[in-house]
Amino acid sequence: MRLRIAPPYVLPMSAYGQNPQPFAPAPTGGAAANPIIKNLLLAGIGGSALALLGSFLAWTSVDVEGTSDTVSGLDGDGMFTLITSLLALGLLAFGLVKQNLMAAAGSIVPSLVTLVFGVLNFLDPEKLARTYVEDETGGELSGEQLDGFMEGIDFSSAFGVWIVVLGSLVAVAAAGVLATKARAPQQ
Repeated sequence: MRLRIAPPYVLPMSAYGQNPQPFAPAPTGGAAANPIIKNLLLAGIGGSALALLGSFLAWTSVDVEGTSDTVSGLDGDGMFTLITSLLALGLLAFGLVKQNLMAAAGSIVPSLVTLVFGVLNFLDPEKLARTYVEDETGGELSGEQLDGFMEGIDFSSAFGVWIVVLGSLVAVAAAGVLATKARAPQQ
């Protein structure tokens, strides 16, 4: 007796004489389909929100003969970091809601701009104080007079600029990984 083997293209019959139902199609790719991508989007949103918050806080601490004061980020480049971090936050939120990785990956540009402004102000805290003094005096002081005035003052970076740098680093890292995921071929 010979066994008959069905060709591979024939589907086996179920117990009731019907073909089994095919499996449901796999969900399409997107932000919600992959928990790693969703976590990256949330990390980027959190980093951009931190940078946004840091834009409002003190960026430079000024010590003059025992008295201390702070200068807000919005008195200088904080307005730029506010706008760019808000733009990055919007792109990442859009990417999360609409499951659009390309929009989320595009947030790397405003996040990098935020990072550059934050690092520049972190490395040179006198820059913000100098801008503040120039604005308050209406530009009446010459460069030499301003240098003499600023000479006896101690400057240090305050916590607001630290928050901007930290938040924008997180946002840049998340957007960078999202950009590589967006360019990767879909499987």
